[in-house]
Amino acid sequence: ENERAHLLTFLELKQPGIAFRAMVLLAQGVFFNAYFLAYLVSPSTCHRFVQYLEEEAVKTYTKAVQQVDDPEGGLDKWRQMPASPLSRKYWQLPDDAMFRDV
Repeated sequence: ENERAHLLTFLELKQPGIAFRAMVLLAQGVFFNAYFLAYLVSPSTCHRFVQYLEEEAVKTYTKAVQQVDDPEGGLDKWRQMPASPLSRKYWQLPDDAMFRDV
């Protein structure tokens, strides 16, 4: 659920076209089915895979926050951008929350 909220937040941010959205849906469908089959074969491998994904997510978000905070980081736009209504609702952020708070 949390990953889906992140995906929807960034889709709101980028506002991609219909082709990109279709590819995201296709990728989700393929991944879900492949993961389901892999889980039937080896649940422990799937749990390790999710652990790896979560570790990479922590690294990615940590780097993004550092770049937002650093004036030379290249993410100045994110520093000044308010959090989207979807983000504020999902993460129960105040009305004046900024994108960095997400």
